[in-house]
Amino acid sequence: MLARLGQREWALLAMVLTLAVGLLWYYLGILPLRQETEVVRQEIAALLPERDKGRRAQRALPELRAAIALLQAEKQAFLRALPREERLAEVLSEILGEANRSGVVVRSFTRSPTTAPVPEVRAVSLALSLEGPFPETYAYLRRLEGLSRFSSLSGLNLSVQDQGVNPILSTSLTLILYMLAKDLEANPTQEGGTR
Repeated sequence: MLARLGQREWALLAMVLTLAVGLLWYYLGILPLRQETEVVRQEIAALLPERDKGRRAQRALPELRAAIALLQAEKQAFLRALPREERLAEVLSEILGEANRSGVVVRSFTRSPTTAPVPEVRAVSLALSLEGPFPETYAYLRRLEGLSRFSSLSGLNLSVQDQGVNPILSTSLTLILYMLAKDLEANPTQEGGTR
């Protein structure tokens, strides 16, 4: 049958075969490559904001390092300023002295350990129970805030005992004292972290 084909038929057959090979090449080669190219373009578009974010972070890195160094220096200055010992007798003497000056009566106090906000610091909690009129109690609380120790007041509860003109208040509060942790006392040159 092929022997009977003329030049024209061979030319048509060659064109059909060429068209078929071209279509196969387009659908099996070029079209998947275009789809893959589009997927890569979408991935690139999705990664561009991340790249820009990384470049901004890289530009901000020296400022961040300077801020970290400043915070480390402030932390070391704070740790150097912390007392190395609890000196509870000294603190209680100061607390009772301020109470006498303010006109407030300290009814009871309880000492207990508590957790500190950073590992290099140790904290002791003093629960105090007071009695006194409002102005004296307020003055005493202001004096407690000005103690010569690193401390914080929390858990303040006030209750009125009588209904007079200047009633006596029963006050309970927690005074937390901060000091250097024991393991840092042995090595005072040790820094709180690595750089």
